[in-house]
Amino acid sequence: MIRILLAFIVISLNSPYAYSNIHEGEDHEHGLEISQPWVRQTGNRTVSAAIYLNIENKGSFLDQLIGVQSGAAERVQIHQSVEEEGIMRMHHINELPIAPKETLAFEPGSYHIMLTRLSTPLKEGEVFPVTLSFEKAGDITVHVLVTGIAGLSE
Repeated sequence: MIRILLAFIVISLNSPYAYSNIHEGEDHEHGLEISQPWVRQTGNRTVSAAIYLNIENKGSFLDQLIGVQSGAAERVQIHQSVEEEGIMRMHHINELPIAPKETLAFEPGSYHIMLTRLSTPLKEGEVFPVTLSFEKAGDITVHVLVTGIAGLSE
């Protein structure tokens, strides 16, 4: 019986949904909800990776994402991928407004959090913290799940 229970716990903790809405602290007075933070695993020689997530502003005031920090990489920035003349390019973004009742999706081919010069390779099943800094809500730390190469599957 104990083996079954332990197997269930291990499987549950490795599920992407186990980390879908994890913030440090449960005070959500700021009106922001960050969900499904994930990043693909990297190889031993990979030096960068992109974090994807959703930010929903359930509040009644405009807020702005103004920075990101993590010990997982030397440089952490907000980026947007855009197609220009048939070529996908990434642009660094200093601040990103999130209107009331809006959900901003960070997804492949769009917004993402770029990790450059990774501290160590990212291994599937690992979880690491990233702090998002907002103009009004302040700092919110989320825990990012490292997925397989296919990304977050539903």
